[in-house]
Amino acid sequence: MFTLPFKKLAAISIMLICVLSLAVPSMQPTAQAQDPEKITIALVLNTSEYSVVAPLVQQWSEETGIEVEIIEENTQTYPASYVLAATTGSPKLDMIMFWDFYVDQLYPMLTPLDGSFDPAISVSEEDRADFMDIALTDYAGNLYIIPFGLDTRLLYYRTDLLEEAGYTEPPKTWDELVEVAKALTKDIDGDGNIDQWGFVSLGLPGQVFNTYTFFDFLFQNGGRIFDEEGNPAFNSPEGVEALQFMVDLKNVHQVMPPDVVTYDNNEVHEGFLAGTFAMANHWPYLWGMLAGTELEDVVGYAPQAAPEGGESRTTFNRWGFGIPKMSENKEAAWDLIQYLTSTESGIVEYQAQLDWPLRESVYRSPEAQEIPERHREFSEFVFELTESYSEPVMLPRGGETSQILGEYIDQAMAGAMSPEDALNAAAEQISALLAE
Repeated sequence: MFTLPFKKLAAISIMLICVLSLAVPSMQPTAQAQDPEKITIALVLNTSEYSVVAPLVQQWSEETGIEVEIIEENTQTYPASYVLAATTGSPKLDMIMFWDFYVDQLYPMLTPLDGSFDPAISVSEEDRADFMDIALTDYAGNLYIIPFGLDTRLLYYRTDLLEEAGYTEPPKTWDELVEVAKALTKDIDGDGNIDQWGFVSLGLPGQVFNTYTFFDFLFQNGGRIFDEEGNPAFNSPEGVEALQFMVDLKNVHQVMPPDVVTYDNNEVHEGFLAGTFAMANHWPYLWGMLAGTELEDVVGYAPQAAPEGGESRTTFNRWGFGIPKMSENKEAAWDLIQYLTSTESGIVEYQAQLDWPLRESVYRSPEAQEIPERHREFSEFVFELTESYSEPVMLPRGGETSQILGEYIDQAMAGAMSPEDALNAAAEQISALLAE
């Protein structure tokens, strides 16, 4: 998941329209008693996924003759927009794109996709067999999202800069991360200002930014976000230690820039591509953005560092599609979802080299074998990372609880509160919210 610069988004979209016309065979829609003339869907614009999904939607529309109105949402506000639409009935959405992080917030407004609502709206046994084990996840007893692509987090590092500093391997422990990051934080031009920072990660206070940096450190330190009863558990000793490490990277070790607390995905990947950051914990799409640049051959990747004696851990989420209960065109919406998550569409997604579909048949296809070896090897690493080092994050009332947590993390990063006080205050406020 990331916010893609709009000028780059436009260029990728044009390229993908060309790819689609060549790469995607005709995918016939399922039969319906009466096709609607038009459906309305919501797509999240500032994501890498959008650049593939939008042309596919256009092609489905041309093949079926069903007009598609696209409501363009953004990563910061779309969950609230969906809930408002469900409450007011306007716009009357037939399909929505969302990150499964928000499934708890959205599932009351969604149609089950497992046949329990309508036998015609159900993932077939054949499709279930083709989807990877990590693809389909029930929530509150039903399936509400069909995945389009995965998101997980990893460590990127500049191999050339590490070698110059005398390191032949990326850091594997937190202590090593600090050591290497200090060696790579430099005033290159001698003007008294740091030009190259040793490390960076998401720092903007918000639902899926600084919270995800914290979640990574929390998991690596053996902590949990919530306990089995649904109570906040992130303010445990493990959580306090994890947030202290995050704070110290900025304020004590000074290996992250002071304004890291304003960084969303754009600032992280743009800075890494520009050479401002020597190491970054970030999403897999960054690898695809390196292709064809001068950094292509000098960037390595690895699981994130962990505390001494700990285990590298990270988060895992999926972008996908669901059908709101308000839809009066559920069968058409289901047909579109099947189209977008088909093997053929997955091949197009994989060819774009920014996202990873979750059908095994995509990676067995002849087209997949034509993908550059560099990217195929990275893809194998991404799936190994997902299966062995990560865990899904779907918080109760995710948009609200993570916003609260993110704001208190920011207070700790600014030095206005201790990590322990910040996490205790967040836990108290979240507990009160969930008790409402």
